[in-house]
Amino acid sequence: MRKTFPCGLLAIAVAASLVPAQEKSSVGGWSSKPGSGLKYDGGDAFGLTWTNRIQIHWTYANNEDAPDTNTFNVRRARTSLNGNVFSKNILYGFVWDAVDQGATGDGNIKQGWGQWNFSSSDTGKIGLKVGQAKTMYGMEATNTSAGLWFVERSAASRTFADTFSRGAWLNGLMAENKLRWTAGAMNTDVAAGLGAGYTDRGEETANSDNELSYVLSASFDPIGDFHDGRQTVESRRQGDWRTDDQSFKGTVGFGVALGNGKSGAGQDIESTSLNVNTAWSVNGIQLMAEYFMRTDDLQAAAADEEEPQGWTLSGGYLLKKSGDSAMQWGLGLRVTMVETDEGATGSGVDFVTGAPGIAGVDGECMEISAVLNAFYHGHSCKTQIEYTLQDVDPSGAAASATNNILRIAFQIEF
Repeated sequence: MRKTFPCGLLAIAVAASLVPAQEKSSVGGWSSKPGSGLKYDGGDAFGLTWTNRIQIHWTYANNEDAPDTNTFNVRRARTSLNGNVFSKNILYGFVWDAVDQGATGDGNIKQGWGQWNFSSSDTGKIGLKVGQAKTMYGMEATNTSAGLWFVERSAASRTFADTFSRGAWLNGLMAENKLRWTAGAMNTDVAAGLGAGYTDRGEETANSDNELSYVLSASFDPIGDFHDGRQTVESRRQGDWRTDDQSFKGTVGFGVALGNGKSGAGQDIESTSLNVNTAWSVNGIQLMAEYFMRTDDLQAAAADEEEPQGWTLSGGYLLKKSGDSAMQWGLGLRVTMVETDEGATGSGVDFVTGAPGIAGVDGECMEISAVLNAFYHGHSCKTQIEYTLQDVDPSGAAASATNNILRIAFQIEF
């Protein structure tokens, strides 16, 4: 029974391969483009974009106070179906991952949602999305993992954001495509780095009581549309890829999240998360920065309040193509830091970064990463070589450590 869905996708893939590639015309129909998948344009009645992505990573970690590790893994193997049905204002999205089980053993369905744009005009859109989707908290976490300039998202983003949840989100686009906003109610918290004792974590987890978690986020592009007319920023890819417009453009954003969860002992935890972010592009250069701050308040007789924080700053430069080659090189440098609080362990609000040497402890972790990207066909086909110097300084009696991490990643989209 577990093979039914993968075999079904394989059968569809074989059948779709028989559809002849053709240029998209005004009458619609099937079309294909390398790196962009297979598309069907049925006008207002139906539209479909089908894409697949495979990411393969090799990671070697030379750890100071822990055994070295050396491993290959298939980081993501995702199939995405997106489009509209019945009208241009009724949208759907489905993302299935063949390998990713999530931090708490969740299933392979990463996203499955429907959206109704009940207000749509030349001046803006407002829609309601329901289902399983990104929480819309944090810029890098909300942007697609297919368009990362570095092999992984920053440690700060992976700790304080980078989750999926089930819920309902209102989202809007207005002010000549300069202003985007989202307000949502969800089952679970926005932070991927919550300790294992925190109950309201995991993309398919039901809410633990009658109090949902909430998010409000917005971004504004002061000089002009930074996101190419998109209603949300979920498909945004990092780097300045413009060839005919080298003007200075940027975006600034913020997010506020209110979490209502429980510790492993069943005690309520009320959380407040804050994120501010920005990105700017000019002449092949893109600069990005994010700051996270969070307060977790354990509602118990022995009350404990923890205040972790983190930040990241990165820069990337895309070199121009050489002659008729599709190949482009990209360089990047990033600094990120996560600082957890010395609160009571076992309260369920201790953070982990998922990086070697800091999992499950309080303290500080700073990472400096340098990356060399070989873009064969943009982000759709690329190799990334990344080195990270990680400095871990746990609180208490634990010894600090300096770790060296080398990653090589390959991605292909089709």
